[in-house]
Amino acid sequence: MANKKPAGFPLVSVIVPVYGTEPYLNQCVQSIVSQTYPNLEIILVDDESPDSCPSMCDNWKTRDNRIEVIHKKNGGLSHVRKVGLERASGSYVMFVDSDDWIDHNTVECCVSVALNSNSDCVMFGYVREYGSSSMETHLFENSFSYDYDLSESRVHSRIVGLKENDLATPQFVDRLSSVCMKLYKTETARSGRIVSERVVGTSEDTIFNLYALDNCRISYIDYCFYHYRKTNDKSITQTYKSGLSDKWDVMYAYIAEYVEGSEKRDEYRQLFLNRVSCGMIGLGLNEVACPGSLRNTVKRIRSILEKPLYKKSFAQLDTSACGVKWKLFFFLCKHKMAFFLTVLLKIINLLRSRVSL
Repeated sequence: MANKKPAGFPLVSVIVPVYGTEPYLNQCVQSIVSQTYPNLEIILVDDESPDSCPSMCDNWKTRDNRIEVIHKKNGGLSHVRKVGLERASGSYVMFVDSDDWIDHNTVECCVSVALNSNSDCVMFGYVREYGSSSMETHLFENSFSYDYDLSESRVHSRIVGLKENDLATPQFVDRLSSVCMKLYKTETARSGRIVSERVVGTSEDTIFNLYALDNCRISYIDYCFYHYRKTNDKSITQTYKSGLSDKWDVMYAYIAEYVEGSEKRDEYRQLFLNRVSCGMIGLGLNEVACPGSLRNTVKRIRSILEKPLYKKSFAQLDTSACGVKWKLFFFLCKHKMAFFLTVLLKIINLLRSRVSL
């Protein structure tokens, strides 16, 4: 991708939450200090990491005067990002997790697009890194810079939930939700709603972006700058999460609150219900990853399917765009066939390491 120098060099704050990533931290920070973009503020926020990360952060600070280190009491990923965002003094802000890394021209390319299009947020693709293999993930088919209306209809509404042809790939319901793989205007990021992953389980980024990207101009660069490490066993996205269903009840309450406060609430209500239906894929895979008997797994999945919100979501879901696998999946969900759904989820889980969903 061509490196076009941006017209001016506004300060960009890069926020790196640091916890338990000693083997990967140096690669992450090196990728940021090596950026071709010159005007950076790099904020390493140590969340009371129990390994050598705190001293590694301090060492990096002595090597590069653009680096600021914050040591804080452990509070979780969302709180770390909040602390970093409050400290940021740049016109733009970017988040990079400390077990990931970015290409050397990431910030320069994003700032160039942001300035040329007056975008509030610039999004880009990412690479899933599996150690011996890599897999690119393109969020859209082509690059674009949208005005407010197109940003709403083609990007922001998809964060609420999927509809029509997008339901052909329901497993990608959260593909646009991450706060990584984005460059925000700082004022845009500060309008996001920060809730703790310890309260909502996961999808805290979805809630953040529902608020942050409301009424924004959004651009997309069809290039995979961000490298998302999928081989870190300690990553919060790689482990079984106990009680996730109950936490997701809270998460959905947050999203429902946003929907009901929106001027587009009538349209968003269906998108929200579709999100609940699609979310059963990830929730179900989490349940079958739990050690224990098949009987207990079936019992837990049945209890989820019996919840009124889930029953309502499956009853209204249009699966006409879905392939055979997902039609079967949602049929089993709608009819609360927990045993067969559990078996299907176990098969999907076995295939996940070899075949991309």
